[in-house]
Amino acid sequence: MDGDHHCRECDGTGWVLYSTETKDGGFEEAYRLCPKGHAPRYCMGSSGGHLCPRPATRRCGSGYYCKEHIAAIHEGRDSDDPSELI
Repeated sequence: MDGDHHCRECDGTGWVLYSTETKDGGFEEAYRLCPKGHAPRYCMGSSGGHLCPRPATRRCGSGYYCKEHIAAIHEGRDSDDPSELI
């Protein structure tokens, strides 16, 4: 996939957000693979020396991160290496 043209549905992450209803009638966020067939990306962040196993559902610059790592970046916990934020 060309890095300059991201899918409108998944923004290049390969994952699409949708809501699913829980048994008690509430809703929760979930992710499914992009229907356009783009390869799924996983979070580029790490914690404790291990790669993050979560789907990379957000794009930040040239990196792809999970919801938790993106929150750390946007909260101003900037670092020379954003993959080590959490």
